[in-house]
Amino acid sequence: MLNKKYLLVVPALILLVFVLVIPMLSMLKTSFYNSPFGENMFFVGIRNYIKVLEDSGMGIAVKISFIWASLISSIVIILGIIIAYLIEYKTKNKKLLFFIIMLPWIIPSYMGVLIWRSLIYGYGTDSIIKTFFHLNTSIFTDIFAGFGWGVFVSIWLELPIVVMVLISAYQEVPTELYFAAKIDGANSLNTLINITIPYIKPTIITWFLITFANHFKDFTVPFLLTAGGPPIFDGFTSHSIVGITTTMGVFNYFISNTQYDFGIISAYSVISAIFVMLIAFIFLTRRTISLKKFIIFVIAIKILSYVFNSGIVLLLSTFLYFILLKKRELFGLVVFADFSMMILNINIKGFWNGFDFIPIISLIWLIFKEKTPVIPQKDFFGKEFKVLKIGIKYILLSILILVIFLPLYNIINISLSGTNNIATMFLPEHFTLENYSRIFSEIHIDKNLKNTIIISFLTAIIVPLISYPLALFVSKNNLGWVLPLLIFIDFLGGVHSIIALFIVFRKLHLLNSLFGVSLVYATHTLPMATFLIKGYLDKIPKEIEETALLDTTKFKSYFYILFPLSIPALLVSMLIGFMKGWNGFIPSLMLLNKDSLYPLSVKLYSLIGEPGTSYPRWDLFSASSILNIIFLGLIFIMIRRPLMNGVLKDRF
Repeated sequence: MLNKKYLLVVPALILLVFVLVIPMLSMLKTSFYNSPFGENMFFVGIRNYIKVLEDSGMGIAVKISFIWASLISSIVIILGIIIAYLIEYKTKNKKLLFFIIMLPWIIPSYMGVLIWRSLIYGYGTDSIIKTFFHLNTSIFTDIFAGFGWGVFVSIWLELPIVVMVLISAYQEVPTELYFAAKIDGANSLNTLINITIPYIKPTIITWFLITFANHFKDFTVPFLLTAGGPPIFDGFTSHSIVGITTTMGVFNYFISNTQYDFGIISAYSVISAIFVMLIAFIFLTRRTISLKKFIIFVIAIKILSYVFNSGIVLLLSTFLYFILLKKRELFGLVVFADFSMMILNINIKGFWNGFDFIPIISLIWLIFKEKTPVIPQKDFFGKEFKVLKIGIKYILLSILILVIFLPLYNIINISLSGTNNIATMFLPEHFTLENYSRIFSEIHIDKNLKNTIIISFLTAIIVPLISYPLALFVSKNNLGWVLPLLIFIDFLGGVHSIIALFIVFRKLHLLNSLFGVSLVYATHTLPMATFLIKGYLDKIPKEIEETALLDTTKFKSYFYILFPLSIPALLVSMLIGFMKGWNGFIPSLMLLNKDSLYPLSVKLYSLIGEPGTSYPRWDLFSASSILNIIFLGLIFIMIRRPLMNGVLKDRF
């Protein structure tokens, strides 16, 4: 007879199988067939893969994704370290500044990106950014502007959560270390570099990898802001056109919308999934990976890259890593040689055909494995520059506050204007509140709000139902490896698998179903919720459970004793699931095609649409966005205390 404890994993297992595993297996199967619109499947073997591997655009999209993710994760971590340090140690009004920093967190990415698009591009670059700051805003024609502004907006959306996590890490640094450093005459810079950063280095590495992995398959920002960006010269291929912000997510979306053969679409998706899985491998083995395993991983990436873009230089660099399997002490020298070969290859083939991200990954690996260098305890500025340092601090904080409030002010400005124009001035052209009534009378935003609430509440209910039993199973059996496995499986989801999910949901009659969409959001919330609840269960004294076993069975104690004690963690997981459902965009966009079922995310997107493909309704979009922000603000106030108590203790 099956042990009752295995029943705990059944709810989560069912959801993972139907939402992630079966679509991926279905996609793998379809990739070997010719399948026009998913019908009349005819076996063609590896022919689809041959066509995909002939498309150099795929390789360029992978490189763009790597550069995109590397820049965003590096910059956001550096800014996060500085801002969190200023808030925690150099600011008196911590609560106020922390609240300001967290404002972008309550703005969904699909909405925040469109708000920034109105600020940056306006009407043909006639915008507030260009008028008052004289910056290049040609994001659809200039590759540097398109890529640069895309990275900027991504950082704006990502920074709050990184700051919150790093503040929490700062609070774990023993104060005795700071007292000792102060006695030794260390200044703030010495303390930050020599004490704080080394102590929280595991947190920094973890969140760098999390941020990198998430942005490697990014879709929302590059798609909504620049629609893939202005095409690059090497991006014009026989199979596709690649722009400067055509990340893997955007690339797969374009393929799924331009190809009618689901076999070809699936082959592209499988190749994309392989790259995503390799990135997930780095994330999951960050603490235990040996140099030998890392070299094997590098060789696998090199071989896969060679398939897309063959060349003697890449072949030679791959051979060098094979040598490292026997002579691992030469790793640093090989990394230097690999960098040199990459530069040579760029000179021969051009940037996109010659660029190789392996030397950069190898350098990051070296940096993460080595100790942080110790900076001499010297006051570089001197006492006479104390006023200057204070001035620099307030200038940085002022710029940060401006960058945070500018989008909010802009969308309020448009919503109060009596015209359907993007604001190019700081005051409304014709002040009116009419837009707020029109969103109910003309586009019936209340229906979309109702759909969003339904999806969010369904997700909030499903999340604890599947995560609590799984967290119990993991906690009571000391199966720590399950959580990395959950994260790895979660990487199967994304734009690259959305077509396969569409086919599976069509067979299950879950298309155009709010419940079906909520199942997807709940599945992607499962790893975080399980991790959160497990951590709470681990802290419950074992004596309580042992006492309960005197009056009831072990299985019943899970639900009659431990369940009530875990309610705080369950509530936070429900609120996280609620936010996931409220902020969700891609599953709703792809799995719902009836206007009556659209949540706010898809409705707001439909009001603006892709650049150049529709007549945008900025007046209605802005008023609807303010309504959305008000609701999310109220939700944030509700979850602030339990979330902060779990992450930031009692400081905030």
